[in-house]
Amino acid sequence: MFNLPSFRLGRLFGIPLEINPTWLIIFVLVATSLSFSYFPTAYPGRSSLVNVTSGVITALLFFASIIAHELSHSLVARTGGTKVRKVTLFVFGGVAEMEEEPASPGKEFAVAIAGPVASIVIAAVFFTAYLLLGFAGLPDIVWAPFQYLAVINLAVAVFNLLPGFPLDGGRVLRSALWALTNDQLKATLWASRSGQFIGYTMVAGAVLGVLMGTLDLIWFGLIGWFIAMLAESSYRQQVVKTTLEGVPISSLMSSDPVIAPGSITLDQLVEDFFLGGRHSRYPVEMDGSVVGLISLSDVKRVPREEWPNTQVFDVADRDLERLLVDANESAEAVFSRLAAQEPGALLVAKDGRLVGILTRADVVSRVKRASIQTPTPSD
Repeated sequence: MFNLPSFRLGRLFGIPLEINPTWLIIFVLVATSLSFSYFPTAYPGRSSLVNVTSGVITALLFFASIIAHELSHSLVARTGGTKVRKVTLFVFGGVAEMEEEPASPGKEFAVAIAGPVASIVIAAVFFTAYLLLGFAGLPDIVWAPFQYLAVINLAVAVFNLLPGFPLDGGRVLRSALWALTNDQLKATLWASRSGQFIGYTMVAGAVLGVLMGTLDLIWFGLIGWFIAMLAESSYRQQVVKTTLEGVPISSLMSSDPVIAPGSITLDQLVEDFFLGGRHSRYPVEMDGSVVGLISLSDVKRVPREEWPNTQVFDVADRDLERLLVDANESAEAVFSRLAAQEPGALLVAKDGRLVGILTRADVVSRVKRASIQTPTPSD
């Protein structure tokens, strides 16, 4: 996300929780706004230390609410049989990353609506706490954060229910259109166009606000732009998914790939395979068995002077659980494993024997050759 590696905080309900460095930007902005604008204006006369303390604690509780929102999506998805990779906080909020899309309109609806429902429940809990603490006669330093958190979580729920993909409301819209048309791609197209309309409307509103001197709307415009870009990207991903669905890996792979011995050195590998060959990665064999995959980028990570003394086996990616796929699997099922942050190629096996190698280029070529012409959100 934004090409910056996230760092792991831990697990909640068995789901990995990560924070992207870009999250620090929004956290600082929210904490600063609360500490030096909202609380001083709403509750004049309090010390700066009290306002800063309230601001930081309120910001932390707000992002804990965002985590709960995303976890609700994840837990409902997992209940429906979808594996959740992780939940990540980043500059525009949070996202639950799942291995695959819900398999039916009903599951799509359940996963989508879970987040706004969670935010509404959280808002109700904070509002109740605010009322009880206020009626108990406690000072505003105790109940003021809960008042703010009740309002902001309700705002999060309402905003996410806007009917534009990829917002939760857009996914609810897609589930309804999917159920009506029995066509997931067409439903995604319409929901994505709605998302683009909402996003660009936010951008236009922000530009108008800036021209009128309201600089606070800049962030609003950035969020709108992000929504519009994600809407188009989500539709294109759905086009890829539809194109590859049901297409067996065996029809896309390169058969009988050249195999590199794991016992040779890196300089031999470069001379005999990379310089004289036509591939940028090769399966690696050791003692008659395929043990992994090596790419030119793997070799480049080793200093040039160490190549004559380094075996291919020592450098190869040997995570066969991640690299190995069955020839009968569909290309759509493994497409996410060919993403940019992954190896870029998979080893294809049949009946326990290596029969081919599937690269990202193979899949992209198939998508480009797709005979079915589909409209795009910009048409």
